[in-house]
Amino acid sequence: MGDVVRYETKKRGLELNPENVGKTAIKLREEFGNEAIAVACLRYIEENLKDKDVVIVEGIRSLYEVNYFRKHKPLVLIAIHSSPLTRFERLRMRGREDDSANWEVFVERDLRELGFSIGYAIALADFVVVNESSFEDCINQLDNILKEILNNLEKYKEYNFIYEILR
Repeated sequence: MGDVVRYETKKRGLELNPENVGKTAIKLREEFGNEAIAVACLRYIEENLKDKDVVIVEGIRSLYEVNYFRKHKPLVLIAIHSSPLTRFERLRMRGREDDSANWEVFVERDLRELGFSIGYAIALADFVVVNESSFEDCINQLDNILKEILNNLEKYKEYNFIYEILR
């Protein structure tokens, strides 16, 4: 989903940096509603990946986005959580142009995302992976979860139907 925000940041003629990407994420939600980024992602999926049975969407940041996806498609939500210090170190090592090597800017990003209701999205996750160790360990945990989901797709589709009725 971050690709949508980075694309829109560039489209608006802004340099890709943490401040501009953050402002664009806020602006998109102000202009088009809290689920704006999910709407753009789902449009992309429906136009380009319609032949796929399973699509992995990375970067959900809000309860609105979770609800939008669940309203339109079966969704199994996996939250991957790391401590702030671990995430900061990994972002610094990743070195993408919209990542910050500055702790204060990183904290501002965290607070902004909490304002988008990312905490609620995490609380509603069907699975939670604590990612404090190696990359390989995280991949192994995700692999086990994906096997569980793929082996029980019908159960998760039914779960989403029931979830919609209860909302």
